[in-house]
Amino acid sequence: MPEIEIEINMNTGEMETTIGSITGPSCEKTAEAIKQVFGKPTRDEKTREYHIQPQVKRQIKSK
Repeated sequence: MPEIEIEINMNTGEMETTIGSITGPSCEKTAEAIKQVFGKPTRDEKTREYHIQPQVKRQIKSK
């Protein structure tokens, strides 16, 4: 199940967002949506999870 964790430092106003269980392009789309709401982050870091290739199942149907 996808997770989005947002932490805001009350003293500095800095925000840290962690996106979990979403890989590759889907993660990028999610991050873009968050940026539109909260603004551009001071740092953008890709996690190991981001680089995992999605599993695609191919189905071959015979006629």
